[in-house]
Parts: sequence; C-alpha cells; structure tokens
Amino acid sequence: MSVFLNEQGIPPKQKKCTLFVCTSCRPTGYPREPQENRPGFQLHQKISDALEGSDLKDLVNVEAAQCLSLCPRPCGVALATSGAWTYLFGDQDPENSVASILECVSIYLSSHQGEMSRGVRPAGLRESILGRVPPQTKLIKMEPTNE
Repeated sequence: MSVFLNEQGIPPKQKKCTLFVCTSCRPTGYPREPQENRPGFQLHQKISDALEGSDLKDLVNVEAAQCLSLCPRPCGVALATSGAWTYLFGDQDPENSVASILECVSIYLSSHQGEMSRGVRPAGLRESILGRVPPQTKLIKMEPTNE
C-alpha cells in the first residue's frame, strides 16, 4: 500500500488522519463477551497490524472507539482529520475489508480537504457510507447562557 502521488509524481503535502474503529461492534445475536471476540475488536486489530508494514504507518492514528452507534450496520469506522470532511462507514468485515479501508485512507490523505466522491472510493466503501460531516473551518466560541 502506498500513498497516492499527485500529477507531478510527488506525494501531496503530508497530513495525518485518525481512523476510529468501533471495537464494540457485533452482529445481532453475537455474544457480548469476551470483547476480544467481537468483530469490531478484531477489525481494529487487523487494521493496526496491516498498518505496521504500510507506507501509511506514520500518517494514520488508529483509535479504538467504544461505540459509534452503528449497531444495525456493524462493523463501523470513521475517518477524520482537522479541516477536512469526516466520513462514517458501516458494514465492514474484519476478514475482507482491511485492504479497502487502507486504500480509502490513502485516497483520503491525498485528497483536497478529504473530499472523496463515491466513484473514487474502493468498491467496499461505496455502498457502506453512512454519512459525511463537512470540515469545521472556524472555531466556535460558546458563551455561557443564563437560561
């Protein structure tokens, strides 16, 4: 797995992202315990292991998320970085989705503000998208209210 190159054949400005993996994900009826047997936990492990030998190793922070509230569509992952679109995907299989997820991360890192149209995402992440959140471009200062 290598990071995509721009038109001049050089990597784009190196940015980093976080890949959140729901470690509590499990299909309906799947045993709750031990958590290490849950598909979400296994997906997190397999992604972490795959990154160790990847060009993406220093560009991706893989974080275990206790719950992404995607219970009807396990296993769930979210891809985020500052100033870019955030993506949420479900239906990821620990046995078959790792390569597609890492390919999607590479595309995300090479894109402008994390923009990934349906057509550029790997096949396994086209139908499984659950949502995307626009980049936060300004910090919002919240003032306390007296209500």
